[in-house]
Amino acid sequence: MNNYQFVTAVHGNEPLPTLAIAAMGEPQVVGNPVALARGKRFVDCDLNASFGLSGTEYEQTRARELRKLLNRKRKVVDFHTFSCESEPFAIVVDLALLPLARRIGVQRVVYMRHNIKSGHALINAYPGVSVEVGNHTDPSSFSRTQTVVQRLREGSDEVSLRVYEVYGRIREQGNYKNFQEKHGLVPVLYGERAYPDGGFYGLAAREITSTIKQMEEI
Repeated sequence: MNNYQFVTAVHGNEPLPTLAIAAMGEPQVVGNPVALARGKRFVDCDLNASFGLSGTEYEQTRARELRKLLNRKRKVVDFHTFSCESEPFAIVVDLALLPLARRIGVQRVVYMRHNIKSGHALINAYPGVSVEVGNHTDPSSFSRTQTVVQRLREGSDEVSLRVYEVYGRIREQGNYKNFQEKHGLVPVLYGERAYPDGGFYGLAAREITSTIKQMEEI
């Protein structure tokens, strides 16, 4: 367990992972405690797009404070929930983290090669994975968080994954279901309520599972 550090509530409107890990008595770093206390996604700006920035807004200052709380020698496991309808999944920005993604027990992983956070997400600053455990209000998000922690605690075996690479954004509304391919496009987090303010409705991805397998066999 000392190989990992758990981070929750980078977005303050995602409390279930925080509660789940607290109920287990496991150490965690609460990313955005002020937003969490207010039940808001953020105070001034998205904390998960603030790492490495030098601004003075609350989340930019908080991102710098987290340097004192996070250990670069330990992998980050960053828990999130979402507002849309989707299966749980993991996110990586480096394919070298796929072995860790396989240990957490989800069936799908999204590779953010072209990161929508412009390289300023938590897992850009600290190697690790983000885990989207389920809907904001679904009790399964609580139990799934605990399952991930338990799997890492026990050193569970790796599971097979389907891997998707994000290549753009979905800028028009349509009849999409997350992780169901449509005309070569695999939607990810389509319908997430936080996205329309940014001018898009979800992420556009393609499945690259077979490519990853070929790379690993070389």
